[in-house]
Amino acid sequence: MKRLAYLIMIISVGIFFSCSTENEWDDFFIDENINMGGMPGMPGGQGGTGTALSSALGTFDVTIDTSSLTETETIPGSTDTYYEDYVETYTPTATIKIAYKGNSASVSGEAEGVSVKTDGADVTVTSTVKNIAYELSGTTTDGSFKIYSDKKFEVILNGVDITNPTGAAINNQGKRMYVVVKDGTTNKLTDGSAYTMVENEDMKGTLFSEGKLAFSGSGKLSVYANAKNGIVSDDYVLIRPNTNIYVKSTSNHGIKTNDGVIIRGGVVNVEVSADAAKGINTDGFIQIEGGRVTAITTGGSAYDEEDKEYKGCAGIKSDSIFVISGGEVNVKSTGVGGKGLNSSQTMTISGGTIRAIAAGSNFSKGSEDVAAKAIKAAGDMTISGGDIMARSAAHEAIETKGTLTISAGSIGAYASDDAINSAGALTVSGGYIFAYSTGNDGIDANGNITVNGGLMIGCGTTAPEEGIDVAERYTFSINGGTVIGIGGGSESITGSQQKAILSGVSVSNGQYLTVKDASGNNIFAFKVPRSYSRAVMQLSSPKFSSGTTYTLSTATSVSGSDDFYGYSAGASVSSETKLGTFTTSTSSSGGMRGGMNTSDSFQTLSLDSTGDY
Repeated sequence: MKRLAYLIMIISVGIFFSCSTENEWDDFFIDENINMGGMPGMPGGQGGTGTALSSALGTFDVTIDTSSLTETETIPGSTDTYYEDYVETYTPTATIKIAYKGNSASVSGEAEGVSVKTDGADVTVTSTVKNIAYELSGTTTDGSFKIYSDKKFEVILNGVDITNPTGAAINNQGKRMYVVVKDGTTNKLTDGSAYTMVENEDMKGTLFSEGKLAFSGSGKLSVYANAKNGIVSDDYVLIRPNTNIYVKSTSNHGIKTNDGVIIRGGVVNVEVSADAAKGINTDGFIQIEGGRVTAITTGGSAYDEEDKEYKGCAGIKSDSIFVISGGEVNVKSTGVGGKGLNSSQTMTISGGTIRAIAAGSNFSKGSEDVAAKAIKAAGDMTISGGDIMARSAAHEAIETKGTLTISAGSIGAYASDDAINSAGALTVSGGYIFAYSTGNDGIDANGNITVNGGLMIGCGTTAPEEGIDVAERYTFSINGGTVIGIGGGSESITGSQQKAILSGVSVSNGQYLTVKDASGNNIFAFKVPRSYSRAVMQLSSPKFSSGTTYTLSTATSVSGSDDFYGYSAGASVSSETKLGTFTTSTSSSGGMRGGMNTSDSFQTLSLDSTGDY
């Protein structure tokens, strides 16, 4: 995706222009038009004061955290889609208590229309009436709770520990089930290594429900899956604030649903170790609004007999739309081909804190491969808020197979391949973006790149990779915002409405590149995250004015400004070494032109009207 003309230009520069002065800036190009819109204020402390490699972006981790959250909750009104999933919206007419002890279970309480049978510690309920609560307590290593109900019902976990060696610990063959984990209690559910199935009945995990599952209560629930999944609904699962759920599966997914997963709060921790298993997996949608969700997978890739293809693990996987609007979302996959967040359709992020790691290598067998990516959407991706950090050891950190639209939020991406990749257009109108690649482009789009605002920083590796790369036939337009791209190659900037600069430079890891105006005011400083030898930079700022001279320098330190992955706006700069000056062009033509102050040994290069080299 690099232009042939670029290679010709580099060869020409190497032969025709040679500088032996203190600076190594060999070429500088400036776009004709400018939009003087201002930059928004910087968020404090986003990237620390170090380089990308030494900042939290290169070293952050995801670990299980079962500590509780203190959350407030408002019961939704009757017009809310999930109103009936709130146990408070109905009053039980009877409570039946089941106490497990060893290989037996005792039952107290009764209700008309409800039959309870026991076989040792296996309890089976048949109900034809609504508004019944079942309270489970005690311990058994060979028992279960199974229910057939035509109406919705409530299960209260009051310090219960159930292990079923031959199937699900809790098995709902009926309608909607409210699972209320009683405040102050610790509860545990475990399945066996093999299931004894009943004809014409599903039983897909340790806690299984044919109907909807709605979790509430501030007690703790641990679910262990040895043969199948952990928590399963053939409909959807709703998890409410103040819940605390831990799921560990060694055989399949942690939480699995057919229709969707809604997390409005609470603490959810999931660990899975089986190949191709997902921490949270649904054939439907994912909607995360609050709480703290952590999903860690350690398995590798495996062949899916149903879909006839190899698949990898994922922290959270949705086959439909994936929406995050709040809370904390932490995912890590360490096995080959593992992903962090994965959507088979669109992904929308409007808030919350996201930490995503794909630590494994890519999987390949024959003509098939499974790529390890931290955040991936098969459809369009939209980011309008949130604090995102994503890292991939073997492939892209953030990738969409559709278009990528960013209007707000803080995004840090670190990868061995493209740090941020869009198969379609990339549009940025706000937010703060830092993308660092150890082996490819910082930011790569296979469609038009349009920047109308915000801050976008892309750090690629050596030639021919780029800081910010757009595919051939497409344009890179800057109409607002601040753009910094640095890498071994360069992309032309076309159709821009504010000054854009491309330049070649040698700079050392940890040095600041600074730009000052004629009055000595620092426009911005950027701490370069790796050493570059005669790299190419793409620079643009709303503060660049036509026909104005600016000074470029390196510096060892800056102070007095907020920092975003080494970027500082309006900071005080010390220990500077002047590289040279440039004067923005006053030409009214549509092409890109550059002028260097010859007293500083800069050379002048020109571009044609299309912006191609």
